[in-house]
Amino acid sequence: MELENLRMEHMTHGFNPLPEDDGQRDHSFDMLFAVAYVSFQELATRVSHRNTGKACGDPIADRMLQRVAADENLHMLFYRNIVSAALDLVPDQAMVAIYGIVANFVMPGSTMPNFRRNAVLIAKGGIYDLPQHMDEVVMPVLRKWRIFERDDFGPLGEMYREKLAEFLAQMDVKVARFTESRARAVARAAAAAS
Repeated sequence: MELENLRMEHMTHGFNPLPEDDGQRDHSFDMLFAVAYVSFQELATRVSHRNTGKACGDPIADRMLQRVAADENLHMLFYRNIVSAALDLVPDQAMVAIYGIVANFVMPGSTMPNFRRNAVLIAKGGIYDLPQHMDEVVMPVLRKWRIFERDDFGPLGEMYREKLAEFLAQMDVKVARFTESRARAVARAAAAAS
């Protein structure tokens, strides 16, 4: 019952994946933010569902979650292709949206009560964590879009590509810290168990 109440509360309040408006955003391109968001979010959901299936140890649940993950992948491909076309048609505006989403990404459940606590448990369980987010979601999508190989950005797109590169460099540091922290925790747990 508690889970259903939380779900209903979350659905009632809704979720807006767009970053806060800085007062300079051209709202005629908000759709680009939305499809950029779901390009990453659908892949993140695919990864987490697939890992949940593996972790649960139940072959039926694993197969069910494989199917859900496959559906999530189809959704991601659709949205990723829309953003790819946007990069060809309006590269600067698409780059602004991509940066805005990558730098401010949160999962839809982030507004639910106890989300941070649950996210820690999910990360500890190997379901979804920062290294997975960067290595299995963000970077593959950016590579597919050839973000750092493109030569069709104007000054605005170039500026946001540089901001994205700086953000990714900061994330590399956070991923390294996370990985080191997890290794220490695993070592402590192993020492305590022996």
